[in-house]
Amino acid sequence: MGVFAVVGLAGILVSVVLAMSPHVGIGRFYFAWLTAWASALAIALGALFFVLIQHLVAAGWSVTVRRVAEALMMTLPVLGVLSLPILISVLSQKGDLYRWALPLPDHAAMKAEHGTHSVPPAFSPAESPGTHSADAARAEPHGPRVLDELTLKKRAWLNPTFFTARVIFYFVVWSAMALYFWRASVRQDACGDPAITHRLRLVSAPSLVLYGLTLTAAAFDLLMSLDPHWYSTIFGIYYFAGGVVAFFATQILLCLILQRQGLLKRSINIEHYHDLGKYLFGFIFFWGYIAFSQYMLLWYASIPETTPWFARRGATSAIIDVSKWGYVINGWTCLAGIVLLGHLLIPFAALLSRHMKRCRPAMAFWAVWILVFHYLETYWVVMPESVPHASTTFRPAIIDLTVLIGVGGIFIAAWLYVAGRAAIRPLADPRLDEALAFENI
Repeated sequence: MGVFAVVGLAGILVSVVLAMSPHVGIGRFYFAWLTAWASALAIALGALFFVLIQHLVAAGWSVTVRRVAEALMMTLPVLGVLSLPILISVLSQKGDLYRWALPLPDHAAMKAEHGTHSVPPAFSPAESPGTHSADAARAEPHGPRVLDELTLKKRAWLNPTFFTARVIFYFVVWSAMALYFWRASVRQDACGDPAITHRLRLVSAPSLVLYGLTLTAAAFDLLMSLDPHWYSTIFGIYYFAGGVVAFFATQILLCLILQRQGLLKRSINIEHYHDLGKYLFGFIFFWGYIAFSQYMLLWYASIPETTPWFARRGATSAIIDVSKWGYVINGWTCLAGIVLLGHLLIPFAALLSRHMKRCRPAMAFWAVWILVFHYLETYWVVMPESVPHASTTFRPAIIDLTVLIGVGGIFIAAWLYVAGRAAIRPLADPRLDEALAFENI
């Protein structure tokens, strides 16, 4: 644990130093942080969902793998602390990350005070009337310097104080749920009371409702509001689906690592990996279905506030763009194609086979594969907002790696700390015998 904590802190320190460099800037640091942090948050929220759903349906097969997920969901309080750079970027009101996080212009403040003002134009004087206002607003690398008319209309929801309060509320709710289920599970190890299992099943139902509402709102706030003009009613479930895919990949990988260390040798067998593989395969398909549905429905509707989001990510343009400088490769289109292949089509085809799901080395490979593409998919969602909308250049930077090392190191250290505080599997769950004797049909 200590090694990962030191590596994580070193990665964060190097990232902060790079952020002070004029060649990188604080804006790029914020975007890199949001990408790595949202990737880790999705895994922890996927673990919370897994624990809640296993209790709700009284699943017996998963008892021996559940404690690994319980430790993963207990990283949520740590991730809450790691949200500080995001909150600082919002409360500083400089628009370095979220372009709506700017002070109200003087005329808007006058409206709030006196009830009269003239509404700012949808585009600045330097902008040509034929340019989309959202594109022009992103003329600077890290956001516009003014709030446009459409963003001002959403100010009641997208304002720094209310945003910060909502993020704190989300983490209080998630952390409270994780802590309650973790403590009850560990307490059962000591007292052996079967009533605890029944009580957790009752609590899991309302917890799942609260989980769904808070996760959806958080996805809207943290990722969708990077472009305050854009909206998608299924973006919450899009983020949820990607997080569950990443969770199952992480769960498989951690179980394999623990078994290589001599733990859970008889508690987790090939039947459990088969089931975890089926869940991984199923949610890969589900993520692909939601991703395509979101793209198809919004692009077909051709609403000016929604289609530019996909255009900026290269989803609607050719790989080769013609410009006054000649032929230019659209990096975001390339990344979109890579994510499509690597996050959906290739693993979907590979995991179709029953034999693949029952092969430990193969499952280890695909778990790592999915985690890599989970990060790339989050990168594709977040990073295009850090560059001018007209840019087709995909430029990874060293700070992306250092921030990933920093957040990833702290995330792994937190999991190791929690996992070491209790038995690595439940000891007195009434369904434990069913899990130990589990066989697939």
